[in-house]
Amino acid sequence: MNRENILFAAVGLLLGYLIAFHLVVYVNQNQPVRRVAAADEEQAGGLPPDHPALPADGTKDNQRSQSSIEHATRGARQDPKDFDAQVEAGTASLEAGQAEDAIDFFTKANQLRPGDYDTLVKLGNANFEARRFDVAERWYNEALAKKPEDVGVRSDLGLTYFLRDPPQPEKAVAEFRRALQYDPNHVPTLHNLTLVLAKTGDIGGAQATLARLEKINPQNDDLSQLREEIEKARRSPTSSEGDGGKGQKKS
Repeated sequence: MNRENILFAAVGLLLGYLIAFHLVVYVNQNQPVRRVAAADEEQAGGLPPDHPALPADGTKDNQRSQSSIEHATRGARQDPKDFDAQVEAGTASLEAGQAEDAIDFFTKANQLRPGDYDTLVKLGNANFEARRFDVAERWYNEALAKKPEDVGVRSDLGLTYFLRDPPQPEKAVAEFRRALQYDPNHVPTLHNLTLVLAKTGDIGGAQATLARLEKINPQNDDLSQLREEIEKARRSPTSSEGDGGKGQKKS
């Protein structure tokens, strides 16, 4: 098995891991809203351990949420030249998990106000949620051309390379490292870089990155999970322990 096939096999294992645990990677962490994966609904009555209690009447809460979405989307369709209405409808749709609708609204918003930074990012996020990683890459790159220092967007750009089919883990690692040049202490990027390095067999690089994360955020709830992933990768015959990430960083 050559190195490329080894990397793709490792990525296949990672994708299965992502389905099982929502805390493995920070996805679209440039957005204020955190969406919880379906797998979480099986634990603690459908909530992660640290999640605040839901309102007593979840049905009414969902009805209000659906009503708000319908109101926003109706307003956007009635006034297709209202930029703010398109953004509001797109945001509501994305938060509701309706990525395709969100893409439509954000596309209209971008047509009304071409090059608006926040809209470019939202287009990237919506396409990411729709698993159109190559399209998300395009929008994130357009946004980063305006604000290259936006570490959250750059970190998400890295994930578009790693999660696509076929994956491009070396490009993912390169983007994570570029993000850390702007903010060496960015926890989500350190987290994602640790995992990607471990999953592609770079044990030395993963350990070094995890050590940085432990120093910056020693109380991070995910540290034990990352240590476990590194240990699993260490036991794998495909690992390259101690290579420090050589061959993955691009200038």
